[in-house]
Amino acid sequence: MSPPAPGPLRPRQQGPRAPTEAEQTLKKQWLRTLEADRARLFVTQPFTAALALQMPIVPVLDSRLPTAATDGRRLFFQLRFIEQLTPATRLFVLAHEVWHAVAGHLRRRQERDPELWNLAVDHEVNALLRQDQFELPREAVLFPRRVGDSAEAVYAWLQGQADLKRDLCQFDLHSPGSGDLSPDQADKGIRDPDYSPQVADDALIQQWRQTAVAIANTLMGQGQLPLGLQQWLGRLVQPEVPWQQLLRQFLQRCYGGQRRWLPPARRHISRGLYLPSLRTERLRVTVAIDTSGSTEAYLAVFMSNLCALLRDFDEVALCLIECDAKIHRVRRLTQFDAQALARSDLHGGGGTDLRPPFEHVASTPPDCLVYLSDGLGPAPPQAPPYPVLWVLVGQNAKPPAPWGRVAYLRTPLETR
Repeated sequence: MSPPAPGPLRPRQQGPRAPTEAEQTLKKQWLRTLEADRARLFVTQPFTAALALQMPIVPVLDSRLPTAATDGRRLFFQLRFIEQLTPATRLFVLAHEVWHAVAGHLRRRQERDPELWNLAVDHEVNALLRQDQFELPREAVLFPRRVGDSAEAVYAWLQGQADLKRDLCQFDLHSPGSGDLSPDQADKGIRDPDYSPQVADDALIQQWRQTAVAIANTLMGQGQLPLGLQQWLGRLVQPEVPWQQLLRQFLQRCYGGQRRWLPPARRHISRGLYLPSLRTERLRVTVAIDTSGSTEAYLAVFMSNLCALLRDFDEVALCLIECDAKIHRVRRLTQFDAQALARSDLHGGGGTDLRPPFEHVASTPPDCLVYLSDGLGPAPPQAPPYPVLWVLVGQNAKPPAPWGRVAYLRTPLETR
């Protein structure tokens, strides 16, 4: 008896396939769901929601992505992963990805061990989410004793933990790549053309930080930014030169020793810091802040530095002038106003004219005037009879006048 004729052979898949038409339809359905999730965030977490709105959401079916990821430009979600999540956990994962971009984790790893660094950055992000009133999944990475520490500090701590479990639950991929599939996926995997992450560069990270500062400045004025996030953003834009050192050297040069700086400032001793204090009449400083449209992304930087100035001096009477093309508000402050100042808003947003503050103090000159600006506006042609310190920020900052001393404030990734 002859053997039966063989049946038709099923064609063997050659290489990874693209998502089917039905799977593309499923992706569109999940896109609507994820965008609705993001919209819900505005009710309870407006800061994170405003950040999330800066990136398109991209659902994908791709064997290279097991969970979720971001390249700082888009938010990628693996359908098979998000199908298993509760609505609350989906919100957490979405916010988690956004904060990786804001915190600069896409560029901060350098040569560190990838496994430990992944745990460190997940801890930093999850600690920030908890400060923004998120309810974290029980299995989320968080080391309670290290809350408030940077990813770098947590990484150093993790290196000394011999009994650390490295397989803690993680909800995302920290180094998304758009390369080839692994050998075991080559003939049976899925390659989605929508999954095309790009490499993050320093310019992208800097853009995120400026965006976060601009959004924070708006929400602080509305009382909608938790104090923990204010403090974290303040650390992100710490002054490059400490005010105590900068202003002391500035005044010593201007007054030629007529003012005496005698250590220590008593209120800093408990912190282990022995800083000089001014032991004469109260120092009268006028600070003008350029609140024009061109400095909008830097207003939180200015406020952080202004609070640092107030904290660093025991005896200072500060006149704060908010000015774009005209003066919008004048306030008188002392070091006791630093905390309230960090939560206040700034008025402006128009054109730039650096002259009105000088006109305002002409009849009662201060001991010195500090001007926080990008320098992109007209200044008085002649130097006033008191010392002036231009404190400039931004890649295009330049001294607006041939007189006065100049200092530059750089946000972390700016170079000059």
